[in-house]
Amino acid sequence: MSTFGSFTTVRLGIYAAQKGLDVTGNNITNINTAGYTRQRLNQVSLVPSVSDRYSSSYTNRIGQGAIIAGVTQLRDPGLDISYRKASSDVGSANAKLEGLNSLATILDEVGKGDLEQDDGVILSQLNDMRDLISQAIANGTDTYDGLIRSSADALTTLFNSYASKLSELQSTYEDKLDQQVSQVNDILNNIRDLNLSIRNADIRGDPGLELRDQRNLLLDELSQYMKIDVKYSMEDVGAGTMIEKLTVTLSNDPPHNHTLVDGEYSAQLLADKNNDYRLNLYALRDASGEKQNAGDTDPQVLLDNDLYGSLQSIRELLTEEGEFSSANDVAADPNAATKRGIPYYQKALDSLAREFADAMNKLNNTGLNGAGNLFSTGSDTDNADGITAANISVSKGWSNGAVSIQATDDVHAASGDTSNLAKFLALFDQKVDFDPTHIAADAVGDTYRGTFEDMLLKIQSTLAKDQMTTDTILNNYTVTAGDIYVDREGVTGVDLNDEATNLMVYQKAYTAACRLMSVLEEALDSLINSTV
Repeated sequence: MSTFGSFTTVRLGIYAAQKGLDVTGNNITNINTAGYTRQRLNQVSLVPSVSDRYSSSYTNRIGQGAIIAGVTQLRDPGLDISYRKASSDVGSANAKLEGLNSLATILDEVGKGDLEQDDGVILSQLNDMRDLISQAIANGTDTYDGLIRSSADALTTLFNSYASKLSELQSTYEDKLDQQVSQVNDILNNIRDLNLSIRNADIRGDPGLELRDQRNLLLDELSQYMKIDVKYSMEDVGAGTMIEKLTVTLSNDPPHNHTLVDGEYSAQLLADKNNDYRLNLYALRDASGEKQNAGDTDPQVLLDNDLYGSLQSIRELLTEEGEFSSANDVAADPNAATKRGIPYYQKALDSLAREFADAMNKLNNTGLNGAGNLFSTGSDTDNADGITAANISVSKGWSNGAVSIQATDDVHAASGDTSNLAKFLALFDQKVDFDPTHIAADAVGDTYRGTFEDMLLKIQSTLAKDQMTTDTILNNYTVTAGDIYVDREGVTGVDLNDEATNLMVYQKAYTAACRLMSVLEEALDSLINSTV
């Protein structure tokens, strides 16, 4: 190496040390930046590309210094995949638990209530009605028919109230689904736009590390809404230039291979409220709205098992009917009969209201004067067909006195006979068949047999069991995701101890290179000025 060649070697060393200090300083200043990935300086030794054919065996060729090969990020693709899968699990369980907790704020009162209340309000009202019937048996019906009617009216009001609250909760989660779909669409568009920016940066020779950090943050966020696969490939843009291309697909549907993002193109979602809240996937388009493939049909329907994450959990809260599911529901999703959302609890309350009203009406239709339906589908009618929790009411006839609760079903009975009232009283402790097909004709669930109180407790215990199970699952998922996050941060995150060490290493390298420059300068000065 020539004397001046040594100066080049030192100069390259100074540049490398300076760039190392710059990268280390950038890492330190971004230690609290969300999504920042630790950067590393890639430094390689510069070696001669050719040898002098006339050089002697006594000529030793050495390297010519260090050059900077680039700045890269420290990421582990395997940990990214694991974290995003775990994030989908957490998003799914968390959305489901939030929905169940919202249901509990309404339906907890249906069961046993809180610690200061022995019975829930509906059960208390049922017991009040039973007590009044018992008193009527002991004291006669003349003074008690009005009291029993008032108690029955309060009971129907409670059913109506809970049905109304469940309907409001359904509307709330419809809005929530729309919001999440909108957020997902924004994320997909932003990833597409970042892909384009990163592509342009790659063509210019700029690694675009900060753009990649932004994209990774969006991918992490997207994984909470749905389970995704992220793939990186190389794309030829001409003149032998290869650049990175990112593709995002749904992970749960390999046969369908639904693509969400493909380089400069992104798909969009739309929730169809009129078709079981199915999510429709619209074809890949660029920022100007042009389709990637002109022949793609719109939209593609995402089936029950295509999605996983918070979006699917909200869909299931809006659609799943448990034992009231149809054969078609089970064909589409074999687990449909065990999944319970808002519709299940609506239909469970409908079943309780209908079986109670039908049993009471049946006992009261004795053929005597004043007999007739006690409960109907509205206060202005005596029709009892299709009673639900939302429409159950004291019948028009009972309200205006044309119908009364029948003490006896025997026209020849002696005055004061209360044999039929005894049947009304026994009805509260009698086991009834709560058949799902009475509410949904095509339901495939099993019939539940129990008293009215048993049915109330079943509603509560089912909800409590779902809450407990989901809470346990969420805790397990959260712990797993947390562990993976810590492992990933151990690779991608900035460690002050490591960066402090790098500062000292690069500072010493910089100082040593500068010192070597001074030594070479002194040597050259001696060679030039001290030689006679």
